[in-house]
Amino acid sequence: MKYLSFLCFAGLIGLLAISAVQARDLGEGAVNDSPSRALQNSEHFYEIWSGVGRLSLQSGETCSAVLLDTRNRQGRATGPAYLLTSGHCVLFQYGSARTHLPLKASVTFHYFHDTPQRKRRYAIRTARWSSLVGTDLAVLEVDATLASLIQAGVNPLKLASHQSYESHDELNVGAPVGFAEQGLRLSACTEQTAGTFIDYPGVFPLAMRNRCDLRAGSSGSPMLNRSTNEITGIVSKVITSRMAPSSPGCENSTSCEAARFNYSYSANFLHSCFIDGVFTSNGPDCSLEPVDLIVTAPWNFQSYVHRSQREDGQIVLPTWEFGFSLETPFYRYKAVRNARDCKIPDNYSAAIDTTDAYINTEIGPAIGAWSLCIIGVENRQQNLTRATLNNVFMQGAYLSATLGSVEAIATDSAP
Repeated sequence: MKYLSFLCFAGLIGLLAISAVQARDLGEGAVNDSPSRALQNSEHFYEIWSGVGRLSLQSGETCSAVLLDTRNRQGRATGPAYLLTSGHCVLFQYGSARTHLPLKASVTFHYFHDTPQRKRRYAIRTARWSSLVGTDLAVLEVDATLASLIQAGVNPLKLASHQSYESHDELNVGAPVGFAEQGLRLSACTEQTAGTFIDYPGVFPLAMRNRCDLRAGSSGSPMLNRSTNEITGIVSKVITSRMAPSSPGCENSTSCEAARFNYSYSANFLHSCFIDGVFTSNGPDCSLEPVDLIVTAPWNFQSYVHRSQREDGQIVLPTWEFGFSLETPFYRYKAVRNARDCKIPDNYSAAIDTTDAYINTEIGPAIGAWSLCIIGVENRQQNLTRATLNNVFMQGAYLSATLGSVEAIATDSAP
């Protein structure tokens, strides 16, 4: 009986220990949206973030980046070391994606301001993939093996296995500029999906948004699950004036409100691109291709559109009026209410010749957010898969319930 009681007691202690680990707060009580703080690592308290580094580019600009944990199922590091960062840090070309892109850059790990003697700098070998097509991500190969970096005390971080669109507590660890302490900083906030329509230039549908205390240089830094330390996203756009008071009526303006958030993109789909520790952009479950989609006269695109009413009472829906060019000979498209459906192969159009590509179908009839999904294909018979749809281009628009006359709306839309 005493032995049984001991087993029950030991089991209870084990469960409590597991619960404590699962409920741990890596933010150490930091209040969401509070000012960031510099991480001091002289006592080795923050070794778990030694793999978050400063990315130094040939242009003289800097971003942040994070070392990926690509060890195999046996826990062995068998391949090169890879970084995850923002695509615009590598190639700032909206609508473009590249593979095997030469890149002169370096990354500095152990980037803590109070232990400069421990900083370690490594050259970047190449950008294996960089994209500003529906996302803002890049995978860089370091001129070193993952095993050698782990041996040097650099801690890689794992990608989260799935994406959460609901509001959740997050941490950001990055290497922003503009502080006296030149090193990693920690910030806490909640993050959630920004939805299908985001009235902010250069932000794609399905971006995540937050109000962490980020600055220039934070682009490319990881958003981390506050309990598991897994990478849930990579920072793309940063608020330019976080502490500035909002202008009167800002809450009634979608563009004004959108400008008060940082934006990041999930990278969990990249799990399937690493096979035995090696990045493969054209594997069975990973298809990341070069893309060149150039929007024709982007300044003419109306993202906030209205229905109109003729004199006879007939309702007229606006159209996409979206012109573009693609390097592939054909494209397929569809319009959806939820941008997540862009990644589903169903209901795409038949293949259309890309010569003078122009989509002018109606937006609607349902009121609210819409997303236009465009994917290039090599031939008319090419099937779409979830893997190939990681290359899909998305453009959001919002159909207002407001009615106006055809003549009035035409006048309002004129340059």
